[in-house]
Amino acid sequence: MHPPILLSLLPTLISASCVPLSSGSRGFRLVINVTDPSHDLTPPIHNTYFNLVHIGPAQNRAIAASTPGPTFYQNGTSSSSSISFTTTLTDGGTPPFPEGITYQQEATDEHGAGIYVNAGSGAQNVKMTRLFNPLSYLTILNEVIGSSFVGCNGTIPYYGSERQFQVINWVTTTRNATGTHLVIPEGCVAVNLVPECAVLEALPVDAKSSHEWAQEVRCYEGVRGVKWSGN
Repeated sequence: MHPPILLSLLPTLISASCVPLSSGSRGFRLVINVTDPSHDLTPPIHNTYFNLVHIGPAQNRAIAASTPGPTFYQNGTSSSSSISFTTTLTDGGTPPFPEGITYQQEATDEHGAGIYVNAGSGAQNVKMTRLFNPLSYLTILNEVIGSSFVGCNGTIPYYGSERQFQVINWVTTTRNATGTHLVIPEGCVAVNLVPECAVLEALPVDAKSSHEWAQEVRCYEGVRGVKWSGN
């Protein structure tokens, strides 16, 4: 288990001079990119997928997994996107219904807010970085400075205290005394969730979901094969 890490607020995934070519797609999967591979978890989660485990009816906890996760889409009109009312959804169940990425503060504050994908529209302002950002990755609350997704060693109450997972959380506003770094909790590593282009499949006629407002996002082909600067 690693001690708390002080994470610079500057982008750490890749230098702007080495930005890989992006594409565009309405569907995408999320690949986990550890911002400092020298502080990866054991087993490593760098280049694994954002995936889900069931924790109740239409409720899922986000974890790191070796198998590809669900196909997501960014949902919102152009006007809502411009004022950050966009949500990030996937389709679950039969017939398909919308499930959205959301977050919930854990019982203890030390690992931040847990990330969930539950039935409904999800949390507002969960979206890809804006076009002026050289990199495309998932953000919350309109790219709040001093926040980060993290992968953490932990348990999920639904599965008891013995089974271990590598859960995905979100931390923000916890700073060190200088106010220039974000403190990454013990047992966690800072990660970016990078969109890998995927096909957004057509919905059946009886679907409760709708792709009418699914937006095209910047994404990358074969994220795990990209040679990121510094990784």
